[in-house]
Amino acid sequence: MARKLQKKERKLLTILLFLIKFNLLAIPMYIVIYFNFSFPPLQNFLAGLTKNSLILLGYPAIQKDSVIITADKNQFYSIEVSWDSTGWKSMYALVALAIATPVKSLRKKLKFIGIAIPTIFFINFFRILTTILVALRYGLNYFEIVHTLLWREGLILAVVLIWGLWLWNEKNNLVLTQIYH
Repeated sequence: MARKLQKKERKLLTILLFLIKFNLLAIPMYIVIYFNFSFPPLQNFLAGLTKNSLILLGYPAIQKDSVIITADKNQFYSIEVSWDSTGWKSMYALVALAIATPVKSLRKKLKFIGIAIPTIFFINFFRILTTILVALRYGLNYFEIVHTLLWREGLILAVVLIWGLWLWNEKNNLVLTQIYH
């Protein structure tokens, strides 16, 4: 005789299905990484945005494609906005998290994605700009410390926090998997 799964079993099954979906959605990201794809228009756009911001803040800056050249105290800096620096993995991860999350309404998922992607884009732009400003102010030797320790992990934390806040907000709209056995 078939019995309905207990609530705890349904929660565990829901989590398992979420993890399977999320990992399947990660496959395209790994394909992009493996084949070293990039999207230069996004890199160039971020470089231009950063260059213009540096100029607004009083620093001389020019741009050649995805490279920004700026200076401070007779020291020139050439900084490339690489494909990884665009924050594409963070934006992709948020989309994958939203799609894999068992929220009842597709509309709510799309609304979240529509808010979360620009938020992560802005946070990433701020990450690029502040990292360059720290290098200009304190020297290039601080660039990698700020970039790696503060901002790379900080962007991961931002993704998890943004998704977590949405998940908490949608806690009453989650669908538990219903299976009979």
